Amino acid sequence: MKPRKILPIIGIALLLALLAGCDKVVNVDSLMNGSSVTLEKGQQMVLKLASNPTTGSDWEIVSLDPAVLKQVGEVEYKPDSMLIGSGGVDTWTFEAAGSGQMHLQLIYHRIWEKEIPPTDTFDLDIVVK
Repeated sequence: MKPRKILPIIGIALLLALLAGCDKVVNVDSLMNGSSVTLEKGQQMVLKLASNPTTGSDWEIVSLDPAVLKQVGEVEYKPDSMLIGSGGVDTWTFEAAGSGQMHLQLIYHRIWEKEIPPTDTFDLDIVVK
């Protein structure tokens, strides 16, 4: 094989090797409620939870240490269908900001109903190395 044909192949192989070593996004959903996640500094975590804003309820973050885990952007809502009253999924993106441990907690409730317990909760222990 001629050297000119080998160089692009070597370049592609090196690029693939570098990409394979990159940190992957950690996906979290309701099945991980009550568990823990370990992240590397700079790694992203995407949290998806079922939601239905037509009921008046919404997820609220009540425990987050931005020195350890910071929210990136705003929560995004995607409906399951275009039918009125149908539910969907809220998606948050977080980034591991610094070494440490923290507890991420969200509650699902009607924000104006202060005296009524939340309909649902989500808890996750986070460790950032």
